[in-house]
Amino acid sequence: MKNLLKLFVLSFALMGCRNEVMVSRDESALNRSASVALDTEYISSSPYNLNVVLFVPKDQKINPDYEDRISETLTYEQNYIKDWMNKWGYGDLTFGLLKNAEGKVKINIVYGKEASSSYPYSGGEPKMWAEIMEYFKDKPSTSEHYFVLTTVNKLGEQKAPYYGIGRKSYGIDFPDMKIGNMKANPANTDTIASASAWIGGNFHEMLHGFGLPHNGGLVSNNTQYGQPVITGNGGNFVVSKSSMDAWDCALLLSSQLFSKTTRSDWYSDVTAEINKINAKYDADAKKIIISGEFTSNKKVLYVGYTNDAKRNANDGNYDSENWVSKPTETNSFNTEIPISELKNLGNYRNDLTISLICENGSRPNFQYSYQMIDGIPHIEVINTKDLLKKTDWVAIDTDSQESADVIGNILDGKSSTIWHTKWRGGEAPLPHQFVVDMGAATTVNGFAFANRSNLNGAMKDIEIFKSNDNSTWTSVGTFSLKAQQSWQYVDLAQAQSMRYVKVKVTSTNGGFNYTHLAEFGAY
Repeated sequence: MKNLLKLFVLSFALMGCRNEVMVSRDESALNRSASVALDTEYISSSPYNLNVVLFVPKDQKINPDYEDRISETLTYEQNYIKDWMNKWGYGDLTFGLLKNAEGKVKINIVYGKEASSSYPYSGGEPKMWAEIMEYFKDKPSTSEHYFVLTTVNKLGEQKAPYYGIGRKSYGIDFPDMKIGNMKANPANTDTIASASAWIGGNFHEMLHGFGLPHNGGLVSNNTQYGQPVITGNGGNFVVSKSSMDAWDCALLLSSQLFSKTTRSDWYSDVTAEINKINAKYDADAKKIIISGEFTSNKKVLYVGYTNDAKRNANDGNYDSENWVSKPTETNSFNTEIPISELKNLGNYRNDLTISLICENGSRPNFQYSYQMIDGIPHIEVINTKDLLKKTDWVAIDTDSQESADVIGNILDGKSSTIWHTKWRGGEAPLPHQFVVDMGAATTVNGFAFANRSNLNGAMKDIEIFKSNDNSTWTSVGTFSLKAQQSWQYVDLAQAQSMRYVKVKVTSTNGGFNYTHLAEFGAY
């Protein structure tokens, strides 16, 4: 969204601006107090409602008609989402909003202690958030989600945070910013239309705060319905074709804001694993076929799939393709996607992320990588092997470990726990090593390694040794590992019998002295 913001700022700053009549801080406070006094109450049929905040820096004045304009926009967006939720079969659902009898949204006005320059786009969010939390300390919060609009009195002078962070999202409120002004017409100046176009960007950021990542959309959906708003298509919201797809709506279905029932474990950690995955490309049908099995301690509502071609080292996920399937009652999944739905068929690395969309709003993600070559996805490389049972295995030695990230974590079957060599207070130097006792002499054809999501320092060049007495060691080969999260395998030249295995790490991804590993296995 940062690039989108820069484009907006550049294009809008070149346009002329006209003077606006602003409401003073004192007048605004009085008018707001009178409005609240006249409203009997703000109500909602939802147990969880979006906390809407209007943040007013000290050098700004509340823009006229803010309550009418913001209420109209949020209600429009409520209905927009509801239409797409119905379209994809998720029911008549949308996010909760507190409103009064006149349909006005409850807006919490927070007056900033300092001028706009103290709350910049880069680095200003923590200070702004601290002041917002100070405001809410004596007031009830209606959910874990916040939508913050910063008052800016003139188009082109916006400096404030404009992004989604976790369950917080930040947008801008300009004068005359309303749905009806989003498309220029004879009654509006270009400035008014340009300012109102930011409503789409605000909506995009708000959806990030609801839990949606960027989504480039499937080719067929984009052609029929327009690109998803969360693509970066916010500027086209309302005035041209835009959409939300089944993936977007499945994520919203699991959000606290869309729930009709209460629960105490929203967004709490989920213990989950993809235990088996099988993927192939059917050249005749021109489809990618993926199946697998998972475990989870929370109910999984949908299994999500994200395919993202990496055209360069800095390629984000704006052009990713996303879709979903329903899991079976036995915790398995199966999906097919035509190759024609993918936008980038060049010779790029593709990252496939499988997400378990859980009922409490959490979404464990598992990433795999494969190569597209001449339009053919070589996706079979992500398939899992049947590993030897590790019931009697024990990690008995390492040269270095953090107190919370001990070597035993590589055998616990949880990708969320890791072994990490010492880095607090100074890194232990390379090489690093660990030793695993398999409990008895075991015939091994190869070894398996799985990383955490942060690949800085991941094991790169390694040497593997075998022993039957933990004293005399024989090298079985040197290998190079890829910087990827999912399981990767190194085949031995021939089957070997051993009780003890030692892995020596001589270099790491990124050239760091530290290293780490999530899971270790053999086959």
